Amino acid sequence: MDGWIMDQDGRDTIDDRAGSCQGGIQGLSVNQTLAQQLIPEKEPVLLKCTYKTSGTPYPFWYVQYPGHAPTMLLNDLTQKSHKGFSGTHEQKNSSYNMVKGQVEITDSGVYFCAVSDTVNESHSSPVT
Repeated sequence: MDGWIMDQDGRDTIDDRAGSCQGGIQGLSVNQTLAQQLIPEKEPVLLKCTYKTSGTPYPFWYVQYPGHAPTMLLNDLTQKSHKGFSGTHEQKNSSYNMVKGQVEITDSGVYFCAVSDTVNESHSSPVT
């Protein structure tokens, strides 16, 4: 199973597997770590995302929980923290990293970083 799962030792596994994505008129590219991490419950997690764009970056984090469609978790415009996760956007380093101080089994999912160089409509807070 992809995403975070509880294993026999009581650890969470995170599959941070979105990898890289390229496209857009301005040569936008996004990279995040391609790895599963074993994380015991109540331990911190850091997911890293870097990007390249010649336009103004608007970064997002999405999560796909098992059996569900992806949903927006964080964005740098209106939702900088949610469900214990928080995002740090460092434009000079072209990064948008996400952290959570203590992971829980309910955090199990696949996490995706995305960056847009244009935002044309309002972005509301994620639906929970």
